[in-house]
Amino acid sequence: MTTLLPQYYELLKTAVLTETGLSTITPCDCKIISASIFNKTKQSISETTLKRVYGFAYSKFKPSLFTIDVMAKYCGYPSWEDFCLEQDQNTVKTQDTSAGWEILKLNAGKITSFTLQVLRNKSGIPYSQTIKRQFLDEHFNEFLNGDYTATILAAPAGYGKTIALCHWIEERLILNTEGKTNDIILFFSTSALMNAFLSGRDLNHWLLALLGYSADNDIATLFDKEQKKGGNFFLVIDDLDEYVYKPEQFKLLLNQLLDIFSLYQFVPWFKLILTMRSSTWINNKHDIDNGNSSWLKGFIGNEQWATNIPLFSPQEIKELCLNINPAAKDFAAVDLADDFNHPLYFQFYYKEHKDNFTLTDINHVSIHELISTFILNKIYLGHHSAEKVLLLKGLIEQMDFAQQIYNVPKTKVNALIKQYHNAYNELISIGFIRELNTSSDLHYRTCIQFSNDSFLEYTIAKTLLNANNFIFDTALIKGINTQFANNPHKLSVLKWCIIYAIKTGQQKSFDLLAQTQLTFTEKSNLIIFLGDLFEKEFSAANKSESLVLYFKQDCSKELFNYFFGLEFINIRHEKTLHCLSKFGLASRKRILIYTALAVSAVMRMNLDDLHKNLIKLQSFPPEDYNKFSINPLHCIDAMYSYFKNGVIKKGIFVELTRFYFNPPYEGNYFENNASNDMLYLLGAYTLLLTNNPVKTLRYINVLKKHYKETDFTTNYGYSFFLNMATADCYFRLGKTRQLVEIYSIYSTSYKQDASAFTDYMKNLFYALRIKTNISLNKYTHIIEDIKSHAQIAHGQKLSQIFVLLIILNTPQIADLYPQFYKQCHYEHTKLLRECGLTANLYFKTIPLYNT
Repeated sequence: MTTLLPQYYELLKTAVLTETGLSTITPCDCKIISASIFNKTKQSISETTLKRVYGFAYSKFKPSLFTIDVMAKYCGYPSWEDFCLEQDQNTVKTQDTSAGWEILKLNAGKITSFTLQVLRNKSGIPYSQTIKRQFLDEHFNEFLNGDYTATILAAPAGYGKTIALCHWIEERLILNTEGKTNDIILFFSTSALMNAFLSGRDLNHWLLALLGYSADNDIATLFDKEQKKGGNFFLVIDDLDEYVYKPEQFKLLLNQLLDIFSLYQFVPWFKLILTMRSSTWINNKHDIDNGNSSWLKGFIGNEQWATNIPLFSPQEIKELCLNINPAAKDFAAVDLADDFNHPLYFQFYYKEHKDNFTLTDINHVSIHELISTFILNKIYLGHHSAEKVLLLKGLIEQMDFAQQIYNVPKTKVNALIKQYHNAYNELISIGFIRELNTSSDLHYRTCIQFSNDSFLEYTIAKTLLNANNFIFDTALIKGINTQFANNPHKLSVLKWCIIYAIKTGQQKSFDLLAQTQLTFTEKSNLIIFLGDLFEKEFSAANKSESLVLYFKQDCSKELFNYFFGLEFINIRHEKTLHCLSKFGLASRKRILIYTALAVSAVMRMNLDDLHKNLIKLQSFPPEDYNKFSINPLHCIDAMYSYFKNGVIKKGIFVELTRFYFNPPYEGNYFENNASNDMLYLLGAYTLLLTNNPVKTLRYINVLKKHYKETDFTTNYGYSFFLNMATADCYFRLGKTRQLVEIYSIYSTSYKQDASAFTDYMKNLFYALRIKTNISLNKYTHIIEDIKSHAQIAHGQKLSQIFVLLIILNTPQIADLYPQFYKQCHYEHTKLLRECGLTANLYFKTIPLYNT
């Protein structure tokens, strides 16, 4: 008997495990089984062959007669034929008792348990440390409570479909054990379906044979309501994806599955569950769905993307981290955690840090390192690596960046695909690219696209670098500016180019970053990224000699000024400034860095940090400050004295008064650069401590005359902040018309593109809105505006204190909304206490402005 009967083959595999003394199997057990088989039979089955037998390695072919003969001999039988004969005799003996729901449940349970074991062992993160997904319970609750026969779990590769499904099936089996359900769950991965093709049998008959049933005599048992006692029969097939099969094989398999669906779709206890990639659904939905309401799809957002598996939520990330490392206490910032909400990236990170897992060390460079590692292992070091690189380059060259068209029609690159056929199939199989067929009755429309933005942006960057001889220069930046104007991929492409530049010793080219055309938000993001990149490369044990020399020298004026601007101030920007201080900087630049750090401490109302940076500024000799038209030490000292002790040091105000009455006419004090922007804005906001808006306006007018004019676009941070200071002066002077004019201009810009404002700029904009509405006696939306400001302000406590103080000094609000007014008083007092400020002093004498 040479026929490979699937039910007997599964029994033989189980018998081999029993003979070896294993209740379950892992990939490393295959080596043990191989040695044990040789010791007993003196015949050899390799570890690799056993991995194919037990589903740990993919196989296109059925096992050889030699392999199953040796396995049978290992279990005490003369041959595979003798093993099958004994199973036939056992089947005859139990025929009368085997045809029942409970026996069917038992047989299916054996196959399901084996499948679960195999898939658990394939988990990128140890399965015991993975988490169940709440969305799946909600999806299946809808499925079971609705009038549905089948459902799919569809998402791109790496979304965690299989692990989530395993958790759900395990919970369902526990309910069976507890007697709460009476379900049969037959679960296997798509690789097991190869046996159906190899045996040449109809899939429905093959499934019944796998469970020990004959299609002719025992099919009626499945319809026996008395025996099933309210249970469901779940047929669950994981990873039903077309890339695994030849096209004709997949079409045959799909048609047979749909035949099974058609056979049982009106039987309420039959439930079909399939997992597949989004591209498989899109390419075959016309065959699968066909307008049939018996399918639950539950796609999230745009149905064209065919995804119903969400990425990790922040709570799920936290739960997963605690499962992996229960000692973990701190977690990544929300904006960084967003990079790890993709299960695939989280898995990459785990593999790199499994010995000491924590997300506290991640930064804005980490996600790029993970993607680089994936590409190295799956593309550059895999089979057909050169062909993959050439194919990807060819796909990128067919895209239109200016029109933001990233889908490549297959008809345009069909010759390329034929030339690199194996490379194309591998890129599809690893989920790097996908093929989508969205043809209609009028058009053939099959396109190729990258599976996610990260893979796309990396490949674009490498293609641009290749076209520019892998040199980071003006031509490269000009090309990015031109081809990616107002393009959401622009920043990420630039980041990949920067990573390549620093890895190849082209750090001096970073002076050219000033030529990049970025919005404030993009530039803020890039500055933080550069800080993390410099920090990582500087602290690396194997840093190159060129990098060591780069950090030892003084930072260029162009790169140094690139990092400055009040619009970028936040806690993450501070890290970048600290990294910048590791260069061999001249005294002036170090003073500017500590000044910026001190300003950030003022915004956060962290008086301890403010004092530390003040001490550093005081450590410089007095002659170093002669180079500044506005003395930053005196400004910071005045702020610390005021906020710490309520004492106004008049010396700095004398200096600032002298400046605007007698500005320096010689020297380069009014050179237009970011560091001077910060100094002159620091002077303006220091003057506001005097609570004399007229003096502040005089100072601002001198800056407009001798330094540079301001405008009302959001392209220049200096203009924005100086206009905010001007608006505050108008507010305190009661010049409502001028105040409203400034607010109206920025309100229009904000409505058109809020992303053009950094977080701190949004903070000031909302404060300006509150002051404008109070000046106009418009209190309808004051409660919502205060809430919005508090959400945007985050850790900017000084701004929150002043905005709340404006509310407390507006009696009309107390009359209209007494409870809200009371809550503002409570929040204001709480903030003062947290910052170590004196309530009486700041309630009565603090100027009504926002910084």
